Amino acid sequence: MSRAPVLRTCLTASALVAVAAATAALTVACSVITKVDYAECEVSADCRGAFGYASVCGEEGLCESAKLDARCKKVFPTDLFTAPEKYPDAVILGSLLNHNKDSGDLLMVQAASLAVQGANKSGLTDGHQFGIVHCDYQEFADNSKTSEDAAIDGAKYLVDELGAVAIVGPGTSGLAEVVYRELQKPEHAPQALLISPSATSVSLTNIDVRDGDKPGLFWRTAPPDSQVGAELAGRMTAEGITSATIIYENGSYGSGLALALDTVFEGELEQLSFEKLPGNDAFLELKALVMQVGAKTPSPEVGVVFIGSEVEMVTTFINGASVFPFYQNVRIFLGDTAKAKGVLEGTTEATVLYPRIRGVFPGTPSGPVYMAFLLDYKTTFKQNPDSFAALTYDATWLALYGAAWAEYQRKGSLTGLDLGYGLQRVSAPKGEPINVLPGSWNTAKAEFKAGRSINITGVSGDLDYDPETEECTAPFSYWQIVADGNGFDFEDII
Repeated sequence: MSRAPVLRTCLTASALVAVAAATAALTVACSVITKVDYAECEVSADCRGAFGYASVCGEEGLCESAKLDARCKKVFPTDLFTAPEKYPDAVILGSLLNHNKDSGDLLMVQAASLAVQGANKSGLTDGHQFGIVHCDYQEFADNSKTSEDAAIDGAKYLVDELGAVAIVGPGTSGLAEVVYRELQKPEHAPQALLISPSATSVSLTNIDVRDGDKPGLFWRTAPPDSQVGAELAGRMTAEGITSATIIYENGSYGSGLALALDTVFEGELEQLSFEKLPGNDAFLELKALVMQVGAKTPSPEVGVVFIGSEVEMVTTFINGASVFPFYQNVRIFLGDTAKAKGVLEGTTEATVLYPRIRGVFPGTPSGPVYMAFLLDYKTTFKQNPDSFAALTYDATWLALYGAAWAEYQRKGSLTGLDLGYGLQRVSAPKGEPINVLPGSWNTAKAEFKAGRSINITGVSGDLDYDPETEECTAPFSYWQIVADGNGFDFEDII
């Protein structure tokens, strides 16, 4: 059936902005819009091509103004979809994170918006600006949707409906893997770039192997667990641990880090795994393992390692362990997930264990680049960021750098693959040194326009990407909880 050159649909006043040249300003009404590229639509890409990013293909096969998904209502700029005329030709990014107010990633959400705000001060080229839509994959008490289902749905919405060219996240290794595999399906073409600030599983290293000069579509600002495991094993050995029990979540993150630790640690290592169960008894297996290990005999050479991908898992472990004398007399080592404000807020009745806890975390939150970020973040949001926020800020800037390279060197084609080509040019040893801050944005764009590579330093520390694996290496900091439980101490632990 041929397509008629007329689009009949009902549009709100805000939606009419996108087609102001074709129709007079109206209130809510049915109208006929002529001289458009698509009379009807099959996918939202048809509508974006005709009317811009704020238009999607509706259920009746007609273009209409984009409606934000119920889980994706946090956007920056905040009027991105209510006043699209202010952002002509905007490039849309997305994020997939946990928006739980108590134990989620809201500091990371803010960090991603802050990076976009910094880039928008000068834009991309020809008036282009950036927008970011933040989608939430937290699990609610009504069990209406698992985090995995929510993450997949959010990814499809961002890519298929809004045309996001890059997604910052997901925050966990397991979700990063399922989202990546979903987005590789041909119905989601063109495929978006995925940049996680905190997914560290070794299984993600080879999930999209570089093919010649063709870049992968999965990147991260956190180093893989092979490096995390080596750092953790080194810390345990330095503290005189010769025998340890590791309690870990059976998943890509927990299993991967347990394997990495087992490969490197020179002492005896007992491995115990648990599953997250459905319903109210989600951590029943974990609680049973805490009791089982708690019956052991403590000694100065004995350690316990706990690895879980969620803050609630960490708080369940600490609270459960606090009642056993065993845990009060051994050293407890936690993974990077544990270094979070939600862990402190969720374990106020278990402070007896704080002196026993230590951990390893990628990145060095110090130095002039981090301090500039810290000042900007505190000024904007009136609160302190955490280390994951720093990694998220860096991840968002990577997406921005990729878009800038593609704009100049890929003839303005802004697909995930085009952005990936740009990310191959951010760690050149002889490239122009660039701090991942707004003040360096114009310099980075000038280098890309000239066809030259850059060498970035992130607010989370040096970001050096291996040209073959496209993985980054990073310095590590060692932490423990400060005496009053209000934060973390990053000094070396002996």
